[in-house]
Amino acid sequence: MVKMDYQSNQDRGSLAVISDALPNLKGAAQMVAQFILDAPQETINLSITELSSRVGVSEASIVRFAQAVGYSGFHALKIRLAEDIVSPTFLVHEDLQPDDGPATAVQKAMTAGLRSLEDTIRILEVPVLEAAIKALANARQIELFASGNSIPMAMDLNFRLTKIGLQSRFSIDPTMQEMYASLVSSEDVAVGISHTGSSKDTVYALELAKQRGAHTICIANHSDSPITRHSDFCLFTSTRVSHFRDDRMASNLATLALTEALYVGLSVELSDTSVQAASKTGRATGHRKY
Repeated sequence: MVKMDYQSNQDRGSLAVISDALPNLKGAAQMVAQFILDAPQETINLSITELSSRVGVSEASIVRFAQAVGYSGFHALKIRLAEDIVSPTFLVHEDLQPDDGPATAVQKAMTAGLRSLEDTIRILEVPVLEAAIKALANARQIELFASGNSIPMAMDLNFRLTKIGLQSRFSIDPTMQEMYASLVSSEDVAVGISHTGSSKDTVYALELAKQRGAHTICIANHSDSPITRHSDFCLFTSTRVSHFRDDRMASNLATLALTEALYVGLSVELSDTSVQAASKTGRATGHRKY
């Protein structure tokens, strides 16, 4: 198994690291990862021999898996896993279950959201964020690309950028996104938002924009995903996969946090200009409020 290059794993929760790795794992490694994500508490109480028996893979496969996700071996992985579990924002069975009541479901959802924000802050590369902000501040035109669950994130970012006077554009139609991408130049910036980093429409639009010379930014949860290949600046969230919900609230919260960081950073970078623009747009839309 080839060791994956996950950035700053020492600052990330082990469950977030494993969840990030999961889409790229095959065979025995995937089986080990899935078991750990499903039963982290049980895993820390198992020896490597016991885990081997439970999962149905060799001990060597477990060691290779641990090394592939950035640990020296299974013991080191267990230590990091134990640290995760004693975190005040960790619920042992944080994933939603079919028999959870409303109160339990809400608690789990909120806890998962808080943890995703904490993990995202830990892995945030501030120099990359600053570079992305400067690129957006200097852009002639900003094109936003997203599909599926990421559409609301792009719509919100488009609204905020327009509010402070930036020339931003977003369409939910993938054909329109491709048309916008084909018309960019080196003066423009394209932003692709995709939790998995594997949305074909979003990846293609960003690739097209990059081919046309635009600076490109991606916001994704997986550091080794197709969208990163076409991005000058990569901003990553850090969230665990939910095995019960298709709609991942935690990933949305972390993505919103990153788009908020871009918006706040731009407001500071543009200073007086952003204040004046916000005042103008506020006056123009003020009649819509009681």
